[in-house]
Amino acid sequence: MAEFEAERAVPATAEQVFAVVADLDRLPEWLPGPVDVRPAGDGEVHADVPERGVDANGTVQLRPEQLRMEWAHAPDYAGWLQVEHGEGARSTVRLHLSFLGDQPEAHGGGPADDVREWLDDALARLERVVTTTA
Repeated sequence: MAEFEAERAVPATAEQVFAVVADLDRLPEWLPGPVDVRPAGDGEVHADVPERGVDANGTVQLRPEQLRMEWAHAPDYAGWLQVEHGEGARSTVRLHLSFLGDQPEAHGGGPADDVREWLDDALARLERVVTTTA
């Protein structure tokens, strides 16, 4: 098992950030390649990551009262995104991924480095989307 987490301060309110996160049709705007995640129906998303051999549906739960999104592809993968209020019109976004199986990411090295880079890129892209639409 391996856990990864990244955090970023965003110059927008927590509500503005969560509005973008909660709009599942906007996932392609802020999730970086090679990850392609799109809504697949009520409470589900479809993830396609060709270089990792991933082509699967997973669950997604939005918790607006907590400014939180959670997702999973049982039994191997789970994650969450939490938006927290900051001072003034600022917020903090924390993105967490858990690899629960025997994936390459769980063994360190290049695949784990790729995940860390992906997390940072996703948060930077989310900030750009939020600040250009706020």
